[in-house]
Amino acid sequence: MQRTHRRPFAQRGLGYLTGLLVVFGAAGGGALAVQEKPYPIFTAEHFVPAMKTVGQAFAAVTASLGRNEFEDSKAYLVISRDRLATTITFWRDRKKDDAIMMLRNAVAKLDDLDAALSADKIDPAAVAASVKQVGAACEACHATYREQDPVTKAYKLKTGTIE
Repeated sequence: MQRTHRRPFAQRGLGYLTGLLVVFGAAGGGALAVQEKPYPIFTAEHFVPAMKTVGQAFAAVTASLGRNEFEDSKAYLVISRDRLATTITFWRDRKKDDAIMMLRNAVAKLDDLDAALSADKIDPAAVAASVKQVGAACEACHATYREQDPVTKAYKLKTGTIE
């Protein structure tokens, strides 16, 4: 399938972000210095819904890939990456360096998948390999920090891993 070249979202948004930083820095730099927001607390009550969103969005990525809907796949991939990346605060607050390393690896694998989906000519084998790598990266963390309730089948943070 031929398509026009699109840069990965990590590169596309950089120009917009830089422009916004310049505008807001010039317009409101003094106000920001005076009125600092406190560091946000990322609790388990925030973490669990964030991870559910990641899972649902990535399921949509794989479903849309199965239908060769690559643009839809990229849109869902953005959601997955965005929500997953925000969970770093949860792990930093708990000083879980292994989880931070696994998280960064998973985000990098999502970026690799984005690059595969942004190629001029999409290689289905490369995309499939990237999807498997994302799954393996997720599973590495899940094996350490997630457990399933035997009755409800719901997933939760593994007891005793974050205290």
